[in-house]
Amino acid sequence: MTRSVHDNLLISYEVQCEARTITLHTEYRVKNKPTEFTNVIFTGVQAYRFQNDAFGNIILGLETVTVEAFLEQYGAEISESYRMAGSPGPWAENLATASGYLRKERTQALILSSSYGLSGWVLAREMSLSPT
Repeated sequence: MTRSVHDNLLISYEVQCEARTITLHTEYRVKNKPTEFTNVIFTGVQAYRFQNDAFGNIILGLETVTVEAFLEQYGAEISESYRMAGSPGPWAENLATASGYLRKERTQALILSSSYGLSGWVLAREMSLSPT
């Protein structure tokens, strides 16, 4: 059976800046059944943005989109972040060349949606689901 985080509660998340990893700690709870624990692990993180943390978040899903589609949707936000804070990195200075850089780095664009609360995106080399 393929592991999923659909309808999982987001218990916590951890950002390891130097290691460039993010871990989402999730639980799937059903009455009268054992709780299923799943970590979502992003490695090789180039950038991320999470917003609307409701401190009781329910994950709807994680969707991979093309880097080009991602930059089309979030490019203005990334450009402004780079202008204001130098974040997420020098590749964000020029969005015309950013997709080439991200593809060369084997970066995936992942969109986190929720039924309730936290949503956002992650640019990372890899995402994996791990039982805990």
